[in-house]
Amino acid sequence: MEQHQTKPACRGVIVPLVTPLDARGRLDAGGATKLVERVVAAGCAPFVGGTTGEAASLAEDTRTGLVEIAVAAAAGAELVYAGIAGNCLENCLERARRYARLGADVAVCHLPAYYPLDEEQMRAWYLRLADACPLPLMLYNIPATTSLSIPLPLVEELSRHENVVGMKDSERDEERMRESAARWRAREDFTLHVGWAARSAWGVGNGFDGIVPSSANLVPGLYRRLYDAAARGDAAEAARLQALTDEIGAVYQQGRSLGRSLPVLKAMLAALGVCQPFVAPPLLALPAAELEAVARVVRERWPRYGEAERR
Repeated sequence: MEQHQTKPACRGVIVPLVTPLDARGRLDAGGATKLVERVVAAGCAPFVGGTTGEAASLAEDTRTGLVEIAVAAAAGAELVYAGIAGNCLENCLERARRYARLGADVAVCHLPAYYPLDEEQMRAWYLRLADACPLPLMLYNIPATTSLSIPLPLVEELSRHENVVGMKDSERDEERMRESAARWRAREDFTLHVGWAARSAWGVGNGFDGIVPSSANLVPGLYRRLYDAAARGDAAEAARLQALTDEIGAVYQQGRSLGRSLPVLKAMLAALGVCQPFVAPPLLALPAAELEAVARVVRERWPRYGEAERR
């Protein structure tokens, strides 16, 4: 078994970053640095190589380069979460070893997304991963891409492993959220993060330790304020900020599949001057006319959103 680090304090706002790319599909180092710096300045932790970051579509050197940039730009101010997921266990572990050498703090991994797996197979996968991973491991439940849901009794079992520090749960199931909060709200050594952005305020107000909203690429400060309000029990302020962030998320998500929403998210970030609007195949970047339409929406709305974030 690997020698593992002490379990880190995985609480607060974790931002699942987009991966800035240039027109040739290469890593846009300047955009990536700017993105991480603005997230960290808002008091949020960067999570690179996740679903929002198009990790399944990226070359290994791009994934590695992004981790390297994130560690340098975060400069120790926030934990750096790095996605290691894939369908080959050894590849996942090799990423974890590489990212550990670069200075990442936590590895994040969802289940393989190819074969249907039963609970016994899920358990075996995560135990082998946790035993050999040189970084603290965060479980990641995302049925939207894996078509698999990690049963909560299995999560409870895995949570007792010395190297499993928490779970990001993106399953849109309110009953599951209620049961999760009841199970783990009192645990200091296992943290639970809401991956369903629209339930951020509810989750933190009911015992979740943090939130992982993709919209925080756009407004990290608003999500930090939402988390802080919910954590201190200010339900009215948390609800107000939840409604505002839901409105922002709807700009790129409403009526679109995940694969169609991510190019719009990047186009919005491009309009804000953060990074370029390019995506990795099989996703398609927006054509010029749609880029301009997105930029127009940003010009019209961002004075209000930006002012709300600065308050």
